[in-house]
Amino acid sequence: MRSPVITARFGAGTALVAACLLAACENSGLDLGFPPEETGTIEALVYLDRDGSRTPTFPLDTLYPGARVALLQRGSGDTVTTTVTGQTGIARFTSVPLGEYRIGIVTGSLGDSIAVGRIDSAEVRLETTPDTLQVTVARLSYPEVSLREARNLPQGKRVFVRGVVLVGVQAFRDTTSHVSDSSGAMRLTRVSLRGGLTGNNPGDSVSVLGITSTRAGQVVLDQAVVSRFGTRPPPIPNQTTTGVAATAANGTLDANLVQITGATISDSATDAPDFRVTISDGSGSLVVVLDGNLNFVRSAFRPGRVLDVRGVLVPNGVGGWSLKPRDPVDAILF
Repeated sequence: MRSPVITARFGAGTALVAACLLAACENSGLDLGFPPEETGTIEALVYLDRDGSRTPTFPLDTLYPGARVALLQRGSGDTVTTTVTGQTGIARFTSVPLGEYRIGIVTGSLGDSIAVGRIDSAEVRLETTPDTLQVTVARLSYPEVSLREARNLPQGKRVFVRGVVLVGVQAFRDTTSHVSDSSGAMRLTRVSLRGGLTGNNPGDSVSVLGITSTRAGQVVLDQAVVSRFGTRPPPIPNQTTTGVAATAANGTLDANLVQITGATISDSATDAPDFRVTISDGSGSLVVVLDGNLNFVRSAFRPGRVLDVRGVLVPNGVGGWSLKPRDPVDAILF
């Protein structure tokens, strides 16, 4: 007689569950009280800083297509998604849930030697209404090094250096220029100028994009592209002797601007298209090369005359250095 009671109880429970399931089915598709998730859009503009100004300066700089940009969860650093910049240099993330994120660049997607210089507003927060747009800018650049560091790099490395011009490219017929920073000096070869400049002058504050190479046994920045950002007073030469200048102080003064005083001319000769003058202040002989580009009165450089001269030190390819004045006013005869 107890069996019917137990059956009835299970029957009542089954009916209740069935009623709940039926209600759920009838309410499918209805608003259950959860609003649609709010989302926003994040864009990253990626450009290559070709002039070394560290700011977007178009058209000198260029937009960078093909860079893979990652959207990372702030805090954990987990990758939410990645995308690639198009021809406009823009990577676009749409339907991003509101929250906090970081922008990153996948360095393996960049060209040889190119590095991430800076990402402005790398931390991104979406926190307002749907379709919020947040934009960040990523600067790509070649590695920026000091002149001393550039001298120690392997050949063929493309780098940026910043410094002050010692001699303008228009001074010498071989399209070279010289720059210095607090770590030393370096010669630039096969120089070109950005921004429509027709020349650069001593004291110009510049950045230089070039490739590490050698000429006449010394490190140079080849295929150097110079961008000017300002001017300073003309650089002050290092006072030295003819003997020290002839070895560039065992190479440590290579490409530097130096000054010799009270040296006597012992010989002079045409070495077309240049003119060579041998001088000594008693410490050793030094060859001064008057570049064929410059309007020196060559007949005035006679043996026996005394010369005060300033200029840059250039290797001769056989273990010594010559001094090259930058302008006729660099050479004063007595």
